[in-house]
Amino acid sequence: MNTASYKRTYSLPFTFDDVLKLIKSFSIEDKVRLEKELEKETLVYRAQKLSERIKTNDLTTEDVVTEVAEYRKKRNAKGSFRSG
Repeated sequence: MNTASYKRTYSLPFTFDDVLKLIKSFSIEDKVRLEKELEKETLVYRAQKLSERIKTNDLTTEDVVTEVAEYRKKRNAKGSFRSG
């Protein structure tokens, strides 16, 4: 018997709840496989969302050096500087 492979696309009226019920019937191994596939599918989306939440750091090295110098100046003026 000769079997041929046909690729067809079907549109089935599944709701999210239908899909969720189906997934809940999967074995734990299949759920883990599905989780890994979903992670791959959503990686770019999740990276973009994370990027939106991260605040940019506008400090320069010069800003840090100036801030440290001011702190040391105040600390030394209070007499709390201890030498070795």
